[in-house]
Amino acid sequence: MGSKTTRIKRIFFSLTPVVGLAILTEILLAIVGVSPGLDGGDPFVGFVSSVPLFVEQTDDRGETLMVTGANKRSIFNLQSFPREKPPDTYRIFTLGGSTTYGRPYSDETSFSRWLRELLPLAEGDRQWEVINAGGISYASYRLAGVMEELCRYQPDLFVLYTGHNEFLEERTYGQLRDVPGPIKSIMGLAARTRTWAALSQLLGRPQGDASPDVSSRARLPAEVQAKLDHSAGPARYERDDELRKGVVEHFEYSLRRMVKMARSVEAEVIFVTPASNLKDCSPFKSQHTEGLSERGRSESERLLAAAHRHIEAARWLEALDSLDRAIGIDPRHAELHYRRGRVLFALERYEEAESALIQARDEDVCPLRALGATQRVVEDVAQDVGAGLVDFVGVIERESRSRDGHDIAGDAFFLDHLHPTIEGHRLLALAIMEKMTDRGILTPGSGWSDRAIAGVAERVEASIDPNLQARALANLALVLDWAGKEEDSRRLAQRALESGIEDPTIFLIAARHHAKEGNSDDALALFRRALKGNPGDPVIHSQLGLFLSGRRELEAAAAHFFLASLIWENNTTYHQQLGFVMSMRGRHEIALLSLLEARRLDPNSPKIEQRIKAARAALGADDRLLPPAELSVTRYPSGYPETIAQTQTDASGRQVVHGIWTQWFDGGGLRQFVDYVHGRPHGVSVTWDESGEIVERQTYRQGEVIGSE
Repeated sequence: MGSKTTRIKRIFFSLTPVVGLAILTEILLAIVGVSPGLDGGDPFVGFVSSVPLFVEQTDDRGETLMVTGANKRSIFNLQSFPREKPPDTYRIFTLGGSTTYGRPYSDETSFSRWLRELLPLAEGDRQWEVINAGGISYASYRLAGVMEELCRYQPDLFVLYTGHNEFLEERTYGQLRDVPGPIKSIMGLAARTRTWAALSQLLGRPQGDASPDVSSRARLPAEVQAKLDHSAGPARYERDDELRKGVVEHFEYSLRRMVKMARSVEAEVIFVTPASNLKDCSPFKSQHTEGLSERGRSESERLLAAAHRHIEAARWLEALDSLDRAIGIDPRHAELHYRRGRVLFALERYEEAESALIQARDEDVCPLRALGATQRVVEDVAQDVGAGLVDFVGVIERESRSRDGHDIAGDAFFLDHLHPTIEGHRLLALAIMEKMTDRGILTPGSGWSDRAIAGVAERVEASIDPNLQARALANLALVLDWAGKEEDSRRLAQRALESGIEDPTIFLIAARHHAKEGNSDDALALFRRALKGNPGDPVIHSQLGLFLSGRRELEAAAAHFFLASLIWENNTTYHQQLGFVMSMRGRHEIALLSLLEARRLDPNSPKIEQRIKAARAALGADDRLLPPAELSVTRYPSGYPETIAQTQTDASGRQVVHGIWTQWFDGGGLRQFVDYVHGRPHGVSVTWDESGEIVERQTYRQGEVIGSE
């Protein structure tokens, strides 16, 4: 016992000089102004460049304002505030992603707007500024860069609503994955010291960089490039538990870093636990459990199909039995848990239903809603650093329980998978104000009442443009449809259509859903209304072309793809679509020219390469001998194309039509389509009237009509 005590004393006294030196070093570095490591860069990611969010402008009175930069207004709301904060003013920055922005609308319905309206009623003796710094698709690591700028503008409070966008951008964590947990913990503590910051500066590494190799940091562009933007919806996502763990660790680091920055300028922080739609939002992508045999996959899919049949017939117990058996085989399949949650909800077994729906969200392979682990990080960091916390999940649960008798968040409070309704934003603003009161920031006076809140609600709702609201719903429906969320998209599209607003986007998404449901005539009428409203939109032409291809109206389809590729000539998809439909029509030479252009724009696409190979095989000739395709375009005085033709130079040097020739009405409708070979009509000619009905169809050979109908 004595010898053990002696050894402990020796170790203690041997470490004392080291600890003392470390403490002295920290004190000296503090005196000379070195900040702790977390005040600096991010060890997980770096950015190619950085553009400020706010720029200086001078108003008519000569006052200098900070205004959202013009190049940032596609993803941030237009906001302005005095560069020098006026006396007796409390300046609040709301910081986050698209929820903070106010999507699918804008700042006018966001919780920031509600705070701006409500705070003066609660405490009118003080001037309140609420600046919405929510950026669409911005994740926490990008928000940290924004906060670094905002800290220069005399903030008093940051309200942070973040956590939904952490998986939007493609990034890896390099060697950080391979560092053992205990070592990472020690390095994390070291990264918070001034000594680490000083060494980082000396070695040219970003402050806070506790990674074993700076080169392991992901290098991201100045603005968001979401994986979804470069793929067919969620297809690019695959299950990766190690990546998910790294994302959550990075998220925690970013939150702690932002708290450190805020406190360096004596600003307070209130976190918001990110909430999402559990009940009425199916997973974006499900994937079978790793290691499951082919037989197991088939059985899981068979049981899911059986469950769907039982659900359609409202045979809830039979559906639950099928789903329970499927989950026993395939426990990580997100849709199985979601359908089970919905069945349990129908059986009014709400507690079990909520548990199943949470598991469905957390097993989603394309996690576009904050995970349970992400929510816990927000709560843990807030508690650990003594920041304020608004439990928005709990707010929605309590409101749902009061209104509907259960705790499960759904369409009553969310427009889609995560964006709150206008009422949801109101609830969040009130919860933030309650937290501000708890922390002594706000002292509501006698004018604060339910009646005052109702008055603000009337003003906010009266200020909303119903046209913009309907268009926003239609845009949201388009995004959800593209991401494979047909049920959610259809619901929003119908709401937009029922608004009675004449808008091309509304007609386009409604047309898509009618087409999928087999309502072909209704779909065609809506496509035509969309085109009439915006004849120069290549997306409408492309979507109409796809619909017409499905109806085997190949000439009309080719014409619309042709026009889309003219309007947006660098869009690979439109050239590929034109090439594909021309192959279907047997014009393999013309198809090949379009496909080669698509490959020039996207040289790494296996699908394009496969179609080029098929066109070459059908053509049976050396495509290197093909002359390049040229375009001849005439236009109306309005600027809209009247005729578009594919041309080539013949042996005499003349430009002749070779390929397809199309003619258009000034309002956007297709008037005529003709096949040409070396300057002569050869193939099909179709003529339409302004209503879109075929008035004549002829077949040519070497310029001579050989058939007419």
